[in-house]
Amino acid sequence: MSTNSITLQSRVPAFIHSYWLRLAYRHKWAEFFLYFMFVSGLMLWERIEISWQMERWTLLIHMLIGISIFSLVVGAFWSSHRRLFLTSKKPFLRKTGTLLEWLLSICSLSGFYLFFYGNTGNQVSLIIQDVHFYSSFALVPLVFRHALRWSIINFKK
Repeated sequence: MSTNSITLQSRVPAFIHSYWLRLAYRHKWAEFFLYFMFVSGLMLWERIEISWQMERWTLLIHMLIGISIFSLVVGAFWSSHRRLFLTSKKPFLRKTGTLLEWLLSICSLSGFYLFFYGNTGNQVSLIIQDVHFYSSFALVPLVFRHALRWSIINFKK
């Protein structure tokens, strides 16, 4: 009985560790949800005029996916992938990875603020909304360039 429990205990952490290492290379869902969130957020921009009925559903979907699926998928990928760009021998990937980390943190934190407090119309809310919007504008093309060879929208394939 003790032999089985020892082998089971040693297998579970090894399984989790190997899964975590494989997750660092599985970016397609994380990249998809990043682009999805960008497009749905872009539809909420005041310069793009859509009907109120469409805008409210887009906002609801944007918020619910952002707080749940996006946070889980991108958070898990980022956490497992972080080791790769910190130890990469390619300076471009290290620099863009670090910049992506900062932009993703800024965009996520401002998104959480907007989810819980919303844009109340005061100066702080307007600034946080702009930070969220413009950090996503910088984040998306940088993600595409960082993962150009492996991107889900690679045109060279």
